Amino acid sequence: MPVIEDFVPYYGDGLYGADAYLEAVSLGIETSKTHKALRALPPPVVSGMRLQGDVVLGDLVLNTIDANNVIWVCTDIEGWWVHPDPEMTDIPRGFGDGSYDVRGRWAARQITLRGSILPPDPDYLPAARDTLIAATSLVYSGEWLIVHESPHKASYVRLSGRPSIQTVNARGRTDFEIGLRAADPIKYEWDSVDPEGYSSTTIPCKNTATSASGNATITNDGNIKVSAIFEVTGPALVSTATPCTIYNVQRDELITITQTLRAGETKTVTNKALTSNVATLTTSTAHTLVAGDTVTVTGVDATFNGVHEVTSVTSTTFTFDLTAGNVGSTAASGTAVRAADVLEIDTFDHSIAFNGLTGGARTYVDTLVDWTELDPGANTIQFRDEATANSTASLKVYYRSGWIG
Repeated sequence: MPVIEDFVPYYGDGLYGADAYLEAVSLGIETSKTHKALRALPPPVVSGMRLQGDVVLGDLVLNTIDANNVIWVCTDIEGWWVHPDPEMTDIPRGFGDGSYDVRGRWAARQITLRGSILPPDPDYLPAARDTLIAATSLVYSGEWLIVHESPHKASYVRLSGRPSIQTVNARGRTDFEIGLRAADPIKYEWDSVDPEGYSSTTIPCKNTATSASGNATITNDGNIKVSAIFEVTGPALVSTATPCTIYNVQRDELITITQTLRAGETKTVTNKALTSNVATLTTSTAHTLVAGDTVTVTGVDATFNGVHEVTSVTSTTFTFDLTAGNVGSTAASGTAVRAADVLEIDTFDHSIAFNGLTGGARTYVDTLVDWTELDPGANTIQFRDEATANSTASLKVYYRSGWIG
């Protein structure tokens, strides 16, 4: 005997056939889903998550809740805790098997930042999406990606491809995947006290009178050598026979400064004049100013006071551009102050700046200079001015420990 099921309709009298029953069940499921989608949204519940704001890309903070109660979650930083890709050139031997043992290099670090945006309501999603897009528009300029490990580590990154930003449910959850490229594959320790994350150590030059040794130990806590910035502040009484030197004992690397760095000076102003937008001040004694120096004038009057760039000099006068009405030559008082010379040597990009200017600054350092780096572990840095036993020059070393994985 065949079995014929009876199906009672939801509404009215009689029975459904099988096809009508299946259509009614499907309609019921669709109606249930529609009702669920139209319900008021409860706030998202986050459990087991530590929102410590421990991943930062520029101004964007992940693993946190923002002012609109939007939750920003970082789920992965692919490429961060591993080596970057090595580049090992293969040069076949001229005879026999195999290749030459050639020194390689690390390629740029490729990073993929993954995470989710969890808004309390879909109305907050557009603003959150705009924030993410703005923070990851890293084409014309880059940003520091900082991960709060122990210690905090950072890499300077730009985009490596188009970001993926996908809204995955009606509540507004949006998943993102951002490809980033760190041209410098080293991850640097980040000191939040400094705007660029540097730690620093100041080394007074060796001085017999003050018993300063001119030595300091700088520790690279990472696992790869790193560059540094060496900032020398005068006076340094340099000549060819008696240079000023910076020496890293562990790496046997030497930086030789070949030109004199002046001490700061303060001169008393005795006369002022202004003709055709060129100001001239006279000092009571000879000065050491040169064209291009920055001088701070105080106590003369409201017209002449300020910070100016020197355009020309004689032994007791200097001029600078000043847009104002003419002033006849008049006795004056006040002071003109020039800070001590500062020579900055950056061994990362092999650049040198003298008093903030790069033009001509390369001549201040020996042609065959060692672009000194810091090995992992302790580095003994020695600072000497061979021209005097009682130098008051100082060396400030800016550095960041570095990791390759």
